[in-house]
Amino acid sequence: MTRPPLAVLKLSLPLLLAALVLAVTGIVWSRSQAREAEALLAQQQAAHTRAWQALARSRDQQRLIQAHLDAYRALAARGFVGPENRLAWIEAIQLANQDAGLYGLEYRLGPRVAAAPALAQGVPLGQTPLTVSMPLLVETDLLRFLAALRARAPGIYRVQACSLSRSGREAFEAVKLPRLRAECELLWFTVAPATGRAQ
Repeated sequence: MTRPPLAVLKLSLPLLLAALVLAVTGIVWSRSQAREAEALLAQQQAAHTRAWQALARSRDQQRLIQAHLDAYRALAARGFVGPENRLAWIEAIQLANQDAGLYGLEYRLGPRVAAAPALAQGVPLGQTPLTVSMPLLVETDLLRFLAALRARAPGIYRVQACSLSRSGREAFEAVKLPRLRAECELLWFTVAPATGRAQ
């Protein structure tokens, strides 16, 4: 039996050990790099998914806006969206009084306040009270006034309450003088961004 040459093995053995250390180091490093790449890939996929979801939400919002844009513009043109137009409201009640053939009126316009949360449902809805007081000849004059106001009124309003009272204690006379007095509280609604103060 022949013995292997030791001189050749002395040189090969350190090279073999160095190659083995390099191979183990390469395997450990490549596994570490693979784990980092997988983590980075997962982050990128999550970011990609979030971006697609945001894009889908944006497209849904765009479709919703397009579907309701005409209705929004109609409400804005009517005076419901945007700043309140008090002058138009006052003109509307005065013209309604004239249209109904009544005998003049007095009014008090209050400050704009936030509407009740149940009514607003998350929308910055404000309401402005407008109290109207006027003399009437008969009770149906009030109905004529309210019908004329409905035809002329800009925006959206609600008749909160109306009351009738006699203006004097005189006995009935067949004279065309207004002896009744009506007082109505109207609430005019507007949607405007909240400014932190009553408008």
